[in-house]
Amino acid sequence: MANHSVFFLVYLLALATSLHSSTAVDYTVTNEVPTTPGGTVFDKELGVEYTRQQMESASQFIWNLFRQPDPASRKNVQSVSLFIVDNLDERFVALASNNNINVSDKSIQVEWERANRRWHLGGLTEGIADFVRLKADYVPGGWRGPGDGEHWYDGYAVTAYFLDYCEGLKSGFVAELNAKLKDGYSPDFFFQILGKTVDQLWTDYKNIPRN
Repeated sequence: MANHSVFFLVYLLALATSLHSSTAVDYTVTNEVPTTPGGTVFDKELGVEYTRQQMESASQFIWNLFRQPDPASRKNVQSVSLFIVDNLDERFVALASNNNINVSDKSIQVEWERANRRWHLGGLTEGIADFVRLKADYVPGGWRGPGDGEHWYDGYAVTAYFLDYCEGLKSGFVAELNAKLKDGYSPDFFFQILGKTVDQLWTDYKNIPRN
């Protein structure tokens, strides 16, 4: 699972484990809206099996935290079911009732987008710092090379070399991008400056032949 999703998943598991279930609990997870944006994010980044495993682990953590090693000291719950749905009131992220947890797909999408922006901004900030070192001809041993990395926002040298590629497309690109960042981050900045999305630019960069 991508790190972006951790905060939101922890919130869901807190709801699940607040039930203080008995030891033999059947945890089930169902995505009822796999084709909505939030449902798609859930399947791609979390998934049914991972979420179910984390519900089990979180329950064990809660039992230890509240010193309930004996099943007799816990609420007698045989099953806990989590559903991803698209019909919750917009005021709610999730609702728990009768050992069922309904989670809003819209909330998953919103939290995912927010987490992505924070993650991308962090990698971009690291990359700009290393871009300065790159242009100053100070490349220490151990740096990853041009074309390395899985994502443009991996940060440090990976992002620095990608920014250097973008700088080659338009002189002053990094300065213009840096100026925009004073008001926050948007992936649209790349398109505004270079006329291509950041994903298109990353694909072009990765496809450059290298020895």
